[in-house]
Amino acid sequence: MVHQYKNQVDNLMQREVSRGDFLKFVGVALLGITGVVGFFKNLHDASPSQPSGKKHTSGAGYGSSAYGR
Repeated sequence: MVHQYKNQVDNLMQREVSRGDFLKFVGVALLGITGVVGFFKNLHDASPSQPSGKKHTSGAGYGSSAYGR
């Protein structure tokens, strides 16, 4: 399987392309990479890492009242 990918990369590197085609290829590759990274980041951010219940701690002083909660 790795040999197959190596052959595909070798064929791609041997092919002559114009500057415009090369820039299009690089642009699509960068968009693909950033899209995949963003997708996994969104999955990580969407997963609940903390319990949904908020722990209430009572104390004296600034912010101890129920106003604004």
